[in-house]
Amino acid sequence: MAFTFQHACELLSAAQRSGRLPHALLVTGSASSGTHELALFLARKLNGCRAETLESLRHPMCRVLSPGSKSRRILIDDMRSIEPFLQLKADPGKTKFVAIVEADRINEQAANAFLKTLEEPPAQTLIVLITAHPSRLLATILSRCIRLDLRDAAGEPALTEVQRQFLPSVVKALEGMGSDLAALALRTALLDFLAQRRESITNSLQCALKDEAKAISVGTGVKDWEASRKEENVALIETEYLAERTGVLDLLSLCLGQAVLLASHAPDVKPLALVIRRVAEQFPVKHLIRRMKAVDALRRDLEFNVHEGLAVDRRLLEAFGASPA
Repeated sequence: MAFTFQHACELLSAAQRSGRLPHALLVTGSASSGTHELALFLARKLNGCRAETLESLRHPMCRVLSPGSKSRRILIDDMRSIEPFLQLKADPGKTKFVAIVEADRINEQAANAFLKTLEEPPAQTLIVLITAHPSRLLATILSRCIRLDLRDAAGEPALTEVQRQFLPSVVKALEGMGSDLAALALRTALLDFLAQRRESITNSLQCALKDEAKAISVGTGVKDWEASRKEENVALIETEYLAERTGVLDLLSLCLGQAVLLASHAPDVKPLALVIRRVAEQFPVKHLIRRMKAVDALRRDLEFNVHEGLAVDRRLLEAFGASPA
């Protein structure tokens, strides 16, 4: 369940009064939902500090960690930089507060080191992880945090840049829903789009790796350094790609889900495109639910490493073709 910013503040205030604040909180949502503002609210409640933004937060009992490397990752050295602070004794009546911005950008090595902190949290400490992409975090980190999802104040879904780029292809498929040709056209558009995203991610992270290598001082074995991180970079590329693929599938589910809600006469639904309302008027609820389940089945197929192209072929025909499964 997603909460408004105000409701989240009320819940956390009640938890603080009763002494039930968790030691680790995962705050998810887009920037416009108030994730940063909620972290600032907690810093103010716990330590009385004032700041306009998290970046400008300066207080002896507060630390803010955000991506800082060339590849915009949070590295193990970044994570280790807060360890001395976490081991300090908090001032009387205060709480050591750490906000980790874009927590989904913690690399695997740093994440594994961070797990030790989550497993044995220091006393009088609150760690707030902020992300718009919780699916990119390790399951072991997710399981050790209390999650609080925020929704945009306007109640409108916030799309990622990748989702916005692919939305026109989804709109076109919705306009032809019920036609196998429309489903096959979406299949081609999706596979081409994913291939382009993988290439873009690969180029971006490889360039970032080379930039970091150049930045290392002479005499530290740059070639060895770059080679030692090649495997990690491959893993990062795959992680970024899978996260973006999941985002595209989420977009398909969102559009069909909105059609289901509109067909069910649910109030306050703001469709991403006008065609979603037309689809809701054209097809019965049960029919749309079966199509939405086909997208869910595609997600499961890909999680179990079914061949991407084969899975997309079958499930998109079920979701957008002549007859749902």
